[in-house]
Amino acid sequence: MKKLAVARRFALSAVLALFALGSAQALDYFAEGERLFRANKPEEAIPMLFQASQLTGTDPKVFTYLGLCYQQTGKYADAISTFMKGTSAPGTDRKILFFDAGNVYYIQKLFTEADTMYTRSIGLDSAYAPAYLNRANARVQLGTFKSAVEDYRTYLVLDPATWQSDSIRQLIELLSQEVAKQEDEAARVAASAAAAEAEKAAAAERYKKLLDDVSSTLQSVQDASTISAGSETIMDYDEEGQLE
Repeated sequence: MKKLAVARRFALSAVLALFALGSAQALDYFAEGERLFRANKPEEAIPMLFQASQLTGTDPKVFTYLGLCYQQTGKYADAISTFMKGTSAPGTDRKILFFDAGNVYYIQKLFTEADTMYTRSIGLDSAYAPAYLNRANARVQLGTFKSAVEDYRTYLVLDPATWQSDSIRQLIELLSQEVAKQEDEAARVAASAAAAEAEKAAAAERYKKLLDDVSSTLQSVQDASTISAGSETIMDYDEEGQLE
């Protein structure tokens, strides 16, 4: 019995030692990866951070650091995959991960996808100013100037002290002028379309009246022709009642 108890204690100690080793390894992978990331060595940081991301209990920021390393090395698909995986992991800052995914899409000129990611970030935190700024930039590229102006204005409300405030106000002015021109043009086109439709209806009415007039006149002509043709078939008699 004594030997069995000793064996059990030994086994328990071994399990605890392995658990502690696993935790230490997770911490080491993340710590080393973070160090390399902050030292601007993304290529070297990637394997460390990737290993850390596979282990339970790793700092949730691992997905942000790993995704950014992939982004910096031009591995955009891996970057987006990492950010999106992080949005499902416990303890992560999901608004940052969606925002970062939006930036990767933006770099690739996939502005619709970038807009979607920024919108998801804003959905998680409506006061997150950078997402409004970058979504506005994406919407400028998409040509949706009116919504871009709204986002720029929201950004300035949320971050009035931004060093870009003057440039953003200039953008708002330029885009607002373009929006006004587009709305005026749309109004003219709508008015022109309405006028064309009215002219089309008037032309149809004139044509109908013409057909009615032609039909009425034609009927008169046909009636006259019928009467005339009938009179021509009557035989004339002379005074003596003889046929001429």
